[in-house]
Amino acid sequence: MKIHSITVGPVQTNVYLVGDEKTKEAVIIDPADSPEDIMKMIAESGFTVTKILLTHGHFDHIAALGEIAEKTGAEIYISEKDVELLRDENKNASMLFFGIDIHFDMPVKTVKNGDTITVGKLEFTVQETPGHTKGSVCYFAEKAIFTGDTIFATGYGRTDLYGGEYAALRVSLMELAPKLKGKHIYPGHGDAARF
Repeated sequence: MKIHSITVGPVQTNVYLVGDEKTKEAVIIDPADSPEDIMKMIAESGFTVTKILLTHGHFDHIAALGEIAEKTGAEIYISEKDVELLRDENKNASMLFFGIDIHFDMPVKTVKNGDTITVGKLEFTVQETPGHTKGSVCYFAEKAIFTGDTIFATGYGRTDLYGGEYAALRVSLMELAPKLKGKHIYPGHGDAARF
């Protein structure tokens, strides 16, 4: 497994390209912004992106979604509980923070707890982690966890936006904690960390 990343957008969101080095198939996780930079990362990596995995539906994780999906032809995966954020600029907070309409009506595939998404020989296992949004998820692949805004190297995501709930996030973190040992966390913002 090979991981490339860039940090883009007004709130410095991490975008990950994760690929199978044998088959050269890859996913993009959270195409946050700056589609030209994401496409450059893809081109330089030598991988072919076949799937886009979304950890949740906030604007700062999906702003480049339409262009990346169109240019790569990749399938889009998101929790069913966060599809409404893709469709609504108020629920995904793009209107709240920047007064702009970021929303997408394109078809998506939905994921739920325990689902496995295969890319080449890589398997990404879904763990639902509600709290930051109703449909926040983490993706486990080998010794990596892509956590979106559920957990950071030194904290956790906010719960004061649409669909956020602190009590739910506490439960998610307690369920996630035993699974972190020996893993590398790749969060939506900030530095990666090893536990």
